[in-house]
Amino acid sequence: MKRFCLLFVLFCCSLPALGLAGGMERAIVHVMRKVPCEDSGQGRGLPPGMATPMVAANEGGCLEYELRTKKVSYVIRPHKQVLLMVGEEVMIRLAVSELIVSSPGLPKEVRCGVHSMMLLTEAEREERRERERPVIVRCYENGQPAPCPR
Repeated sequence: MKRFCLLFVLFCCSLPALGLAGGMERAIVHVMRKVPCEDSGQGRGLPPGMATPMVAANEGGCLEYELRTKKVSYVIRPHKQVLLMVGEEVMIRLAVSELIVSSPGLPKEVRCGVHSMMLLTEAEREERRERERPVIVRCYENGQPAPCPR
């Protein structure tokens, strides 16, 4: 009976932790840059000329993306080389120490290291709201409403 009570208490205590992982949130790929790849541990501590072939193969650079949600801008680097198109809408969620990105164009979720996070300024948020607002086109001829040419 004591074991059952202990398991029940542990289960109840772990429920809030499951909610901390976060739900999916929409983000837009705002910027893509090519940056030098970070060491994966194979050439760590060695002078640059003595790096292993695996590290030397990554000298071409790695892709870094800036994703923007409604309030936050994330700069991420995927652990695997993945191509996300600028302007594409992706779904993200924050895991313990990384960001998980999913998109219809990707076969499965991609884990990414978060290099920086910034709150968007009020001006940037307003600019985004303006872009998302539908555009209403009205045409006038001699001061009177008229049908718009197509």
